[in-house]
Amino acid sequence: MKINKSSILIIALTLVIVCLSYSVVDKSITLSYSDQGCGSARADIDNITSLIEREWKGMNMEQIAYKLENTSINKKEINPQIKKENDLIWYGDVRFIFSSDRLVKVEY
Repeated sequence: MKINKSSILIIALTLVIVCLSYSVVDKSITLSYSDQGCGSARADIDNITSLIEREWKGMNMEQIAYKLENTSINKKEINPQIKKENDLIWYGDVRFIFSSDRLVKVEY
């Protein structure tokens, strides 16, 4: 049985095309699951921030800072996470927005 170079090349190219097609399909499925997970996490974050905003609305900056310091999970890393500015307290990426020293909004 004689195998020529062109048939070997056709088989190799077919294998490469099949592998690349599988890779593209696999990556698109993975991306879909990742997007779905991010959307779900974003909805959870929005729900938590609106819950905190409703429960803590009207509290002053000192009360909010005290609550953040005492309810943090990792107490060793509290200070780097809490940053106070003029009418803001940053807790990581979450902004606590104040007006007249009272909490008015929580944003992420």
